[in-house]
Amino acid sequence: MRLALAAARPSSAIPSSRWIVAFAVGAVALAAASHLAHDRLFHEHASAGAGAKAGEEPASAVAEAPAHDPAATVTLPEGKFKLADIRVEPASAVALPSEVSVAGRIDADPYHRVDVRPKAAGVVRTLAARPGQKVKAGDVLVVLDSPDVGTARLAVRARQRELATVRVEADWKARVADNVASLIDRLRKGAPADEMSREFADKPLGNSRGILLAAYSEMEIASHEAGKLADLNKKKVVGEHPVFVAQHTFEGAQAKFAAAMEQVRFDVSQQDRVAKQAVRTAEEAVVDAAQRLRILGVEEDLADLLAHPERASALPSGTEDVTAYPVVAPFDGTVVTTSTVVSQHVGPADILCLVADLSTVLAVANVPESYFPLLPSLGQGTVRLTAEAYPGRDFEAKVLYVGSEVDPNTRTVRLVAETKNPDDLLKLGMFATIVLDSAASEPSVTVPAASVIEIDEKPAVFVPAKGERSFQLHPVTLGREANGLRVVASGLKAGDPVVTSGAFLIKSELILQNESEED
Repeated sequence: MRLALAAARPSSAIPSSRWIVAFAVGAVALAAASHLAHDRLFHEHASAGAGAKAGEEPASAVAEAPAHDPAATVTLPEGKFKLADIRVEPASAVALPSEVSVAGRIDADPYHRVDVRPKAAGVVRTLAARPGQKVKAGDVLVVLDSPDVGTARLAVRARQRELATVRVEADWKARVADNVASLIDRLRKGAPADEMSREFADKPLGNSRGILLAAYSEMEIASHEAGKLADLNKKKVVGEHPVFVAQHTFEGAQAKFAAAMEQVRFDVSQQDRVAKQAVRTAEEAVVDAAQRLRILGVEEDLADLLAHPERASALPSGTEDVTAYPVVAPFDGTVVTTSTVVSQHVGPADILCLVADLSTVLAVANVPESYFPLLPSLGQGTVRLTAEAYPGRDFEAKVLYVGSEVDPNTRTVRLVAETKNPDDLLKLGMFATIVLDSAASEPSVTVPAASVIEIDEKPAVFVPAKGERSFQLHPVTLGREANGLRVVASGLKAGDPVVTSGAFLIKSELILQNESEED
């Protein structure tokens, strides 16, 4: 067995996988040895005690264990003794406040428990939650078939499709407005009509293309005609009247072109504004529809609905399960109870399940009048909890409040304390005892908490034995723990020498020793 434990020690020459296997083998052997040691240490002592003669005076606490019992005594090798840094100190008598106990019970924090109810009526399709199941916020507890949810979800999809349509139209009108602005700028600079026709041939201009280019061409023709007749008039080929008519025709075409540019600029800008307003209206319709769906208890990503409205049209018809209504956990916690079954019709008044965060629970007690003098000293301090299910174990709880009104029926006042419950040891509804310190004090035998070791969950300490580097295991009964000290209810008396440092190493050596003897 010593070889197996030696193999479990890490070494650069042993591959990690072999080290893990060796360590596991060593752990199993150590557990078996611990059980064997417990049987020999505790049960043999009980047998020995039963055989004492009637009327015989009991020996001292330290002398109760057999002096030469190999299962209870261990001698450390010199090398291990030097490395262990073992210290022996006497058990001390300390005056600790006397304790009074108040019966109480364990409850869930009302701010961290909720009766989960649906926000819309429906029929239970699947029940994912089970009593005792751990859940995270957002985990699905129950799925309902809800016509109300289906109607609301279809309304969201319809508003998305409308939004996708108006966005396409608004985008086209915005491009038209930009292109018309560029075209007007080029026309004002007098670029040739044929050149602009080629430049804007592939750009959307809507009706503005024909209006502007036609008016521009008409003005160019009138300008050309007026210039030609003016030249002929200088050559005395034509009289002044044709020149006068041509000049005024050109001015009319010029005015008509300017009016066309103004009207077209206004029209396309107005159409762009209307299209953008239509987009905003369609977006608001999507938000409203999504909010109505949220009111029924179904959350959808609003930003995604607005960013990708075209997805509503991309879904094949009839493929979306629109009536599915998932009811989710509101926070991390535990499913305490469930209150529904598959195919049951439920509504907003029905409880589907109870979810509570049990990482922190409340201890609630009714303090009788005789203990009222102890209450002012509690404030926002701490108290200890004990439970019959876990003898010898204390739970520290923070006092949340002490009631200010006495119950006229029970003549008690309510005390509520909060305690951590990471291992779920404290169950809802279980009885607990709240321990309060009184003004009186009583002497108690104490040892440092590090002195106490356990074999098979039975507490014990090591005391010096006959022989150099020898120590004897001594069973004890423990009381409360205070300020790093552990009260010894029985098994030791004040002044008895106890190992206060290195007890764990001695325990390991004792287990190895007894295991080797069995081999």
